[in-house]
Amino acid sequence: MRPSMPHDLASLTELSTLESLLAAEGVDGLLAALDDALARTPADTRVLHEDGPTVGPQTLGVLRKAVALDADFLREHPETLFQCLYNRLRWYDAPDAAPHYATTGQGPWDDPEAHLYQLAAWWRRQREASGGAAWVESLLPLRGALDGADTYLWHEAHVLCAAFDATGTRLATGSHEDGDNVQVWDVATGQRLQTMEGHEGEVRGIAWSPDGKRLASGSRDHDARVWDVETGEQLHVFGRQEGQVTSVAFSPDGTLLAVGNLGWRIHLYDLDTGEKVRTLKGHQQSVLSVAFHPSGRWLVSGASDDTVRVWDVSTGEQVARLDAQRSVSTVAFSPDGEWLAWADLDDVGVAETKTWQRVRGLQGQSRYSHVQWLGTSRLGLLGYDRLEVLDVKDGATVWSRPYSSDGHERGAAFSPDLRHFALTAVDGGVLMSRLDAPIPPRLLSEQHRVKQLWGRAEGTLAVAKRMDGMLVIDAQGRVREPPRDAHDSGLHPWNLSPNEAWAAYPVTRYLDDGWRRGIQLFDVARMTPTTELTDKPLEGRDASRKMTMEQVMTFSPDSTLLAGTFELGVVRVWRVADGRLLHTLKGPEAVVTMVEFTPDGAHVVSGYEALSRLQVHDVKTGRLVLDTQALMKPAVAYTAAERVPRIAVGRATGELELLDLPAGFRRVLQVSEEPVIAARFSADGSRVAVCTLDDRVRLYEADTGRRLYEVPHPALPFEVAMEGDVLVTRSDDQKTRFFDLATGAPREVLDGNAPPDEVTRRAYWEVLGDAPVAFHRRLDTTPLAHFHDSLEETLILRDGIVVARGLTVPDFLYVLKLHDPTGGA
Repeated sequence: MRPSMPHDLASLTELSTLESLLAAEGVDGLLAALDDALARTPADTRVLHEDGPTVGPQTLGVLRKAVALDADFLREHPETLFQCLYNRLRWYDAPDAAPHYATTGQGPWDDPEAHLYQLAAWWRRQREASGGAAWVESLLPLRGALDGADTYLWHEAHVLCAAFDATGTRLATGSHEDGDNVQVWDVATGQRLQTMEGHEGEVRGIAWSPDGKRLASGSRDHDARVWDVETGEQLHVFGRQEGQVTSVAFSPDGTLLAVGNLGWRIHLYDLDTGEKVRTLKGHQQSVLSVAFHPSGRWLVSGASDDTVRVWDVSTGEQVARLDAQRSVSTVAFSPDGEWLAWADLDDVGVAETKTWQRVRGLQGQSRYSHVQWLGTSRLGLLGYDRLEVLDVKDGATVWSRPYSSDGHERGAAFSPDLRHFALTAVDGGVLMSRLDAPIPPRLLSEQHRVKQLWGRAEGTLAVAKRMDGMLVIDAQGRVREPPRDAHDSGLHPWNLSPNEAWAAYPVTRYLDDGWRRGIQLFDVARMTPTTELTDKPLEGRDASRKMTMEQVMTFSPDSTLLAGTFELGVVRVWRVADGRLLHTLKGPEAVVTMVEFTPDGAHVVSGYEALSRLQVHDVKTGRLVLDTQALMKPAVAYTAAERVPRIAVGRATGELELLDLPAGFRRVLQVSEEPVIAARFSADGSRVAVCTLDDRVRLYEADTGRRLYEVPHPALPFEVAMEGDVLVTRSDDQKTRFFDLATGAPREVLDGNAPPDEVTRRAYWEVLGDAPVAFHRRLDTTPLAHFHDSLEETLILRDGIVVARGLTVPDFLYVLKLHDPTGGA
């Protein structure tokens, strides 16, 4: 699509022009306008905006890349154009961006003409002065380079394999997507050319025919398929393999297809008739890679039996066996047929094909999972955290490109013309770039993925735990790294006190008498561990050998006490100020899976999932107040009223037990014939909502036990809350539903998961799912703002600071700021 009228450098760096173009022409029209202006603007052109920065052609190039990165999101949410551009340009060349990147040379912020961050700030001032809609600001740099040759080919799921065609103009990819998991891309433009539908499991191997007209793919569903690339038509299905298909290869003349699988077999198929020609047997474990010799006479295979084997294609006989030091997942013949290469333990194995004798290995800088010949003298390699090209003669590294490992299996490909490479990833973004292009700065946060978030909703800080340490984010969005001695919690969950002065986490120490568990108190203000709470376990209750047992703990509402566990069936209560042990509360000899204080802090509630049992103890005396059956799995069917001392417990028998704690008054309601899986009081304790396994939500008067109404649910509701005039549920069909509290009449359904307690009680809440995240105000079903990524986990602190863990970009740390509309709601 071409724009209706030409625009120049000056107009296309005005936010109002960009927004008008997007509204009138769409994303493609906006991109076309930027392309047109770029083509017509001399390299030395400069334009000074009144009260703004000086811009040039580089500005248009970066703007175009920024729009392209968020193109799909902008198609759905064109109102977010300022947000998308600001969040990317603000961090592009600003001086404070440098600490967030690792560079091999100069970064954009070192450019004397650095100005993109100034352009973003200028737009923001204009927008705030004139009034604007709500938006989401990123307080950290986002993933995605805005300059250079890097292009990301986005898929909906993990991509395992990629291959360039013989001309280097097209790239084929295989992914985890359902059905549409074989795709073909134009290398020059990054556009998707074809999608093949058929595989039911993820695609693990992919190969082009020599003439580039067909594509072969193998998948987890034990089949290999051959496709017509031009039409996407399926030509052959070679099913019923002995195991998952790991590798496919066309013979040099295109008449045969070799298929290797986890069932220890290699099958050869005639592509004219679709018939199996022969089966190659000999490997003692899974076949992981296959490749034809350029002559077509031999086939090589690598397997998890630590061998490389060479087969005579015409007879099926094994010609040679080369032993490796590990599982062989990649093998390749040189184009002249004189050499065979494979990835070994700590090097690259190379053998002469005349004698099938191994020569000295190539050491390289990594352990490799992909080997590909680039001509007859160089090898392209995929290592744990880098791509490399090695010279075969001397083993020298002639090119390398570091990347941030995400801890998942990756695939790589190099184009035969030696111009491009592709790197697959778990987040679905296949990086495609040129080998001769400058390496852009690497975002440090991609190397340090966040595994868990801890904190209190609407609190003042969050803890983001990484594999190699942790970060603390405050309510201003500032990120800091605590001292190293604060990192001994591993991946154990932290618990923050309500006043956020203290944190607690489990620890395990080795003492003279063996392993001993404990609970470490942590001074949040000083960012340092303080008192360690531990004791010799009661006789018969030692859980030191149960290394997988999760310790549970909680602070009292006034932050003065901590209740927690480190042994079987025992809850201990300590005073936080001095670490004094106040109570040792004995329960059944089983793992304690839940510990809570009641909202008034007067009682400790403990649960035992394996026994479906719940106990309540008086905090002052340590006396057992209640010992009852309760449904504890998959969720805890327990709730406490905020303003009155009243609790409710659900049971597998369909009963709901109500208990007024001071008086000891108990009432049991037969709610359903199916188990009660969740319950929630109104804040004043006058009503209780109950979720049951028969897909119902029922509302009761707590004082009388009278049922007010019953709401049938299209799916299983497992969380419920009420506030004002609305009742909110969350169910296993990934939807959040709103009902009229007075009548139970349906009001609205939102796609995605939103915790009902947060919907009803928090200033801001979010809807999570596979789509980009939507943020809302309290009880408002109309989104306040959207953000371009889907998120796995979020924690919204005070004043709209959002700490989140990515889903589309797995475990990526986001720190966001929610901005209300300028000038009011």
